[in-house]
Amino acid sequence: MKCIVGMSGGVDSSVTATLAKKEGYEVIGCTFKMFDSEKTEAFIKDAQAVANTLNIKHEVVDCRELFEKHVQSYFVDLYAKGETPNPCVMCNDLVKFTMLDIVRQQHCADIMMTGHYAILKHENNNVELHQGIDPSKDQSYFLYRVTRDKLLNTRFPLGELHKTDTRKLAREFGLIVAEKSDSQDICFIPSGDYKGFLKNRLTFNDGNIVDENGKILGHHNGVVNYTIGQRKGLGLAGGPFFVKRLDPQNNLVIVSDKSNLGVSKIQLKSVRFINDEFLGNCEVKIRSSSKKHSATVKKYDNTYFVEFNIPEYGVALGQHCVCYIGTQVVGGGIIEQTL
Repeated sequence: MKCIVGMSGGVDSSVTATLAKKEGYEVIGCTFKMFDSEKTEAFIKDAQAVANTLNIKHEVVDCRELFEKHVQSYFVDLYAKGETPNPCVMCNDLVKFTMLDIVRQQHCADIMMTGHYAILKHENNNVELHQGIDPSKDQSYFLYRVTRDKLLNTRFPLGELHKTDTRKLAREFGLIVAEKSDSQDICFIPSGDYKGFLKNRLTFNDGNIVDENGKILGHHNGVVNYTIGQRKGLGLAGGPFFVKRLDPQNNLVIVSDKSNLGVSKIQLKSVRFINDEFLGNCEVKIRSSSKKHSATVKKYDNTYFVEFNIPEYGVALGQHCVCYIGTQVVGGGIIEQTL
């Protein structure tokens, strides 16, 4: 049995590769070069070192063009439109698992493994995606767009582990990355300064901050510097005011008091279900870090809507709404409109 393991050079994927080998698989480590940076080269070097220690094959796949198109450009384009992107969701769908599956087929491998903290339940020709048992590391939200065909050929051996368990295994296995810190930032913005990244690609123009009636309350230094639900840093008298909507076309930041921020219904686009179409009661997350909230998925004229049982705050266009039944991810979509 042959297995392709996505190896980022971090502790999670290194433990995954080790576990795959211990299970008896012929393992081929695969590291993606997403963009040019010293950090990228360092991660590739670490992945190669772990592969050498495990005595497994390793290859580096150049994904820079794909990553630029589907992740970095997407990130910039959504901010330019006043929306909120999630680059990790799109990367998993259009880059990582797409390329891993291509490599799997090239090597005639049986399965592929990654170090994601989520659980896949396979039975016959069916697959279910569930939350990982470690709530602080669960990555199921970021995986909802990965297609069923790819998930059928995928395993997540860390889904049943807590991160502390993974670290412990890395030490027991003698991996050189055992004490390597986790990356907390967007991978292509390691400094965390996403506004600085955007300034290299977009022009920021000063404009007005207005209320919902168009009354000018203050001034802003670029729409992309603001987020839905933001309260601090507005520099407005009175209030408190919160950012309700961004209008890059007219270069406006629209604010409101908190009583007008709640959203009861959203319209989704680019909806994807892992298995069968789902309509009805469920729980949803509109951010990876948010709690799940009760809602109902409905469909009218081939358009999907989500109605929240209790109004949601901080809902931004471009965010991903992911639907759960218990721990199982059934699907989701991109927020196109708030209603």
